[in-house]
Amino acid sequence: MRILVFFLLILFSACSSIAPGHFSLSTNNSNNKLIIGDTLFYSLTNNKDHSLKDLYFSLNGSPVNKNFAIIESLGNHRLVANFKVGDKPFSIREQFTVFADKSPDIYTYKLINSYPHDKNAYTQGLEFYQGELYESTGQYGLSSIRKTEFTSGKIIQKLPLDASYFGEGLTFINDEAVQLTWKENIGFIYDPTNFKLLRSFNYNKSKEGWGLCNDGTLVYKTDGTEKLWKLDPNTFAENGYVDIVTHNKLISKVNELEYANGLIYANTYQFNKEVVLIIKPATGQVVGVVDFSGLKEQVTQHPQLDVFNGIAYHPKRNSFFVTGKYWDKLFEVEIVKKK
Repeated sequence: MRILVFFLLILFSACSSIAPGHFSLSTNNSNNKLIIGDTLFYSLTNNKDHSLKDLYFSLNGSPVNKNFAIIESLGNHRLVANFKVGDKPFSIREQFTVFADKSPDIYTYKLINSYPHDKNAYTQGLEFYQGELYESTGQYGLSSIRKTEFTSGKIIQKLPLDASYFGEGLTFINDEAVQLTWKENIGFIYDPTNFKLLRSFNYNKSKEGWGLCNDGTLVYKTDGTEKLWKLDPNTFAENGYVDIVTHNKLISKVNELEYANGLIYANTYQFNKEVVLIIKPATGQVVGVVDFSGLKEQVTQHPQLDVFNGIAYHPKRNSFFVTGKYWDKLFEVEIVKKK
């Protein structure tokens, strides 16, 4: 069952004769539990019998039936009753969250091999394209896009970003490399053969640039919030989002993304443990958590050593490659369900 947690936010225009308590929203959510496909019934209670007109309801910004709506998605929702008393407009809002009906499955890893990795790389995006490993690195003045030989760690090709940009997520679609920046509200598109800049695009709705991946049809982007944005693969316009949720919480600070076999594998920034989330891209549900504990202890410990970040799937080897920020090793692993 998905739990609806309601936070009542009552917003009224100033009026000396009408108090907020004169109206309330009633729903069938007495047990705080609904599932996708269930019907949410609601009504406006007029406690003082004021004369109302132009009453209508909306759910997530879209008008809905006068007294019911079907729950169709996970994540945050907003129910609003709009009406007038005389000529004065009023609204009552209830925000609620629909969580997943089961907790994520727990996975671990089998270590296949380890390879050298540039310990000066603040890894943001990691991706295989045509058998070659590409990486996007961050930090102002140190950001880059690069191609490396994964077995040796040798940098084959590198393009530094201007010092005003902080590099973030990386993906390849339509035979082009796409790189995000953090707070600069711009993404860059390159020819992957020579890193020639082809064009750029802006974020118009999403807050920042964090992780990036694609399924060949849609591009997926995170921005530090709980939102998983869906972008047009040609224009990179944001065409909606789903919220990333487990059975009991919304998940924010989702970082590097990798799409593999119908699912998104996602690093999380500044979590207490080295974990990767497994997310259903259509719904945002976290269906798995991969525990990568123990890898950080296998890299050289130094003052700059930072968090676990960077995951790339190699389809021919059917394995994942993971690393971290300022880690001197790249690990090839198999993800397996924990017994």
